[in-house]
Amino acid sequence: MEVEITMTDYAKAGREKLLEIDGEAGVRVEETLNRICPDLSRYLIEYSFGEIYAREVLDNRTKEHAVVAALTAMGTAAPQLKVHIHAALHVGCTPEEIREIIIQMCGYAGFPATLNGMQILMEVLEETGRTLSLESVHAGSEGRYERGKKFLAMIAPEQERILKETFDPINPDITGYVIAFGYGDIYARGILPVRSRQVATIAALAAMGTAPPQLRFHIGGGLRAGLKDEMRSSRE
Repeated sequence: MEVEITMTDYAKAGREKLLEIDGEAGVRVEETLNRICPDLSRYLIEYSFGEIYAREVLDNRTKEHAVVAALTAMGTAAPQLKVHIHAALHVGCTPEEIREIIIQMCGYAGFPATLNGMQILMEVLEETGRTLSLESVHAGSEGRYERGKKFLAMIAPEQERILKETFDPINPDITGYVIAFGYGDIYARGILPVRSRQVATIAALAAMGTAPPQLRFHIGGGLRAGLKDEMRSSRE
């Protein structure tokens, strides 16, 4: 027996937003869920898209940057990551931008999660016939630490000193790894502005839920990188 679902304003807004974000792929997700559990489909449409995605503080590209980062870092939601890589392309993210977000996750979720995310990106590109540039954007091996200091200072001017005071008594190499690799290699790659990298990092750390001090640090860094307008708008 087919169950009739009474539509609400949130459901209408959610369906419109789902189509805007995911296109026909979103329609197929809803159709699949309706064959198994119409109520779950309703919750997905009304809450995730009718309430959360419908908020206008962030644009759709930024939202998908955040979701791709979070799902990659979680490492437990490959089908959903695939859906949202499709969605990111649908709302205008470039394959290169998506690749950058996945690469950045190696510093927070580890290389296995990054490699798995990259495999899913490859599958989506094959399915959509999209290609991406294979030209290296690595900033070079010389001067990595000094370059990293400059990028780190954009989000936390005193952080090098804090890292040294915290970790040098244990092993001075730790500060070097954080700055040279995390910022001198990864943040220096370009493609994404620092603001977008902070969005991805905040989303990943929030989703993982295992690093509150780092999440607090990167929220502060996000504000310094230009997220102040979004934070202010969310309170109005």
